[in-house]
Amino acid sequence: MFFLIIILIIAQLISFLLIILLNMKIAKFKDLEVRQDRLIREMDDAISVYLIEMREENDRLIKELSKVNKIEHISNLSAVTKNDEDKESNAKNIDLTSPSSSEVVLQTKTVLPNLVKKAYQQQKSFDLPQQKNDEEINAPLKSFEEKVIDLFKAGKSVEEIAKETQKGKTEIELLLKFHS
Repeated sequence: MFFLIIILIIAQLISFLLIILLNMKIAKFKDLEVRQDRLIREMDDAISVYLIEMREENDRLIKELSKVNKIEHISNLSAVTKNDEDKESNAKNIDLTSPSSSEVVLQTKTVLPNLVKKAYQQQKSFDLPQQKNDEEINAPLKSFEEKVIDLFKAGKSVEEIAKETQKGKTEIELLLKFHS
């Protein structure tokens, strides 16, 4: 009987230990879930801010483009009216205190292309490394394949080609099989 009581006490201690271990694992999962939720919120906020900045930049670009279009339209109208024979009546309508339409066109034509040029260069700088990598990946493969085929046509054996190109014999054999 005494032996049975000791076994029950040990079983209860083991079960308490297992309960404590399971509770600790559940706490870890809850903590992980809280961290993931926080990261998701931070990512959503960052993406939202980025999208808002993009929208503002697009709106600003649209405004600049519409200004240029309006100024070009005004300059076209002023060019038509200058060619008109009634120059005196047009001179009465021009406000001498404001800058001439040609000055405004020159100012906006220098500002807008600089903005667009800067944005284009930034985008191009992101695209160039990727294009170079693609070219570097494709160019060596083509030259290597051509070199192997030329060596094979020159009468060299697969072993000699493998030694010269520092590649495996099997690789050279497969390449020649695909190109034959």
